[in-house]
Amino acid sequence: MSLRDEVRKSLGSLRSVGGMGVDAAERGFKLFNDWSEARTTASANEDFDEFIEKAAKKATKKGHPNDAAPPAGDPKSLHYDPFDLVAAMGWRERPTSLTMGVMDIIGHSTPVVADVIRTRVNQVVMFTNRPEDRHATGFRIKLRDDKAKTTKAVEKRVEELETTLLRTGFKQGEDDLGVSFTDFARMFISDSLRLDQATFEVVPDRSGKPSYMAIVDPTTVRLLDPGMRDDGDPFAVQVLHGAVVADFMPKELAFCTRNPRSGVRSYGYGMSEIETLVREITGMLWGMEYNRKFFTNGAAAKGILNFKGTIPDRHLKSFRRQWYAMVSGVQNAWRTPITNAEELQWINLQLTNRDMEYSAWIDFLIKVVCARYQIAPEEVNFSYGNTGQAAAMGQAPTEEKLKASKDLGLRPLVRWLFTCVNDHFITRIDPDFEAVAVGLDGMGADHEVGMLEKATKIYMTVDEARAQLGLDEMPDDQGKVILSPVWLQFVQGQQAEEEGGFGDEEGGFGEEGGEPDEGGVDFPDADDEGADPMGGPDDDDEPDDFAFEPVDSNEEPAIKSMSPDTLPRSAVVRYTVDLP
Repeated sequence: MSLRDEVRKSLGSLRSVGGMGVDAAERGFKLFNDWSEARTTASANEDFDEFIEKAAKKATKKGHPNDAAPPAGDPKSLHYDPFDLVAAMGWRERPTSLTMGVMDIIGHSTPVVADVIRTRVNQVVMFTNRPEDRHATGFRIKLRDDKAKTTKAVEKRVEELETTLLRTGFKQGEDDLGVSFTDFARMFISDSLRLDQATFEVVPDRSGKPSYMAIVDPTTVRLLDPGMRDDGDPFAVQVLHGAVVADFMPKELAFCTRNPRSGVRSYGYGMSEIETLVREITGMLWGMEYNRKFFTNGAAAKGILNFKGTIPDRHLKSFRRQWYAMVSGVQNAWRTPITNAEELQWINLQLTNRDMEYSAWIDFLIKVVCARYQIAPEEVNFSYGNTGQAAAMGQAPTEEKLKASKDLGLRPLVRWLFTCVNDHFITRIDPDFEAVAVGLDGMGADHEVGMLEKATKIYMTVDEARAQLGLDEMPDDQGKVILSPVWLQFVQGQQAEEEGGFGDEEGGFGEEGGEPDEGGVDFPDADDEGADPMGGPDDDDEPDDFAFEPVDSNEEPAIKSMSPDTLPRSAVVRYTVDLP
């Protein structure tokens, strides 16, 4: 092999090695490009995921425009005492000095307290039926959105929900009378005013929506220990004879309180008014017992029967037995002492009758009980002051006291009732509707007419007032008026100016070449010789006689309109009068 062939062979080998290097370089470059693109794509995906997460958070916040965003974790504070070992059976007892049974008996049998509760219950149940007219009390179902339009479908749905609420749920046939909303409200409000704990069970249908609601005895319901309960566990149980007979999830039982407490040892129970009136109720019962025993076991003698001289004890005891059998009081009260002595002294142990002033103490206790229940004593037939007098000097009339009492105590109680019914029953059936009380302000027909009468004198027309009463507009636009004399004068003045006021361009007088108005006066020019500018007699013509003629007050003036621009500037008028 020649040298030239060896060189060619070496060059071929170099070319093959170079090609392999080029291929390797190309493959490396391609791998680098793939890695770079993968990294760029991963970074873009991370950015996209972050973007999606931020967008989701914004959407969540926009979905709750009036509420806070969902919590990121549990609260740090404790709402119960974890070291309290009272809940041995898993539930918490009510933290009170009175048992549920004692409060129930007090609320049913104690005077004044039972009367206050019965009065408030009777007042609340007036709002548990459809109102007979616009001024009557009752309830109605309405849309939650006040701006939403009322269609026929909405009216039909309203009627269905009202019928459902009137019978507290689904009715199984004609024979199933169920529990009316009136009876339901009586039991619910009575339980709340006695125990501040009213409960009812919401029985669901097959789809999970409420079918009907049933009152549950609140004295048997206990809340479970929060420290022993996990998410998804029941929150309350029904206890009978110390044993759990039923448990309830939050959607199955409505546990309603009017006076919630924030203490860590309250365990979710409320505070009843009876719990805060223990001393007052005890004092009232003691006062009544004192008065009762004063008439049954009285010890103060009304008189003493004394025999002068000596009488054998046998005869005296016999007379005493016969006397006591005839004149003794109830349960041997007010027994007359019988004695035999030459002289008898009386030592008075009761100087005056001021013992009976405990009635003022009873009155004070009655007022405290009524104040705690936010009700006027007049509503439970306890009137103070002069009997038969409408109002004492410097005091408000009875009607104003009753209205203020209802605004203070009845209005919150009625609204609380419908809030509980809406949250646990109506809204779960259809979240677009709610039940509200009507006639709570107590505006009667006379009051409404009085308010409209005042409104039509300031800002409302007669047609607008008639529309509020459900009446048609008056014909020929007669009702488009405000019943204010000032407004009427203003409108009449504007109409007069529009119809032809001062300085009218058409048919005015005092213009060059213009004709005088009908019934007006044509003034001659001042430059005319022998002419009086004001229509009076000439200087050369002296009248023989002159007299003023009477002017008819009913006659319209000859000059209807006159402006200073139309009067002559140099008009001199002279009259000569010959006196007889």
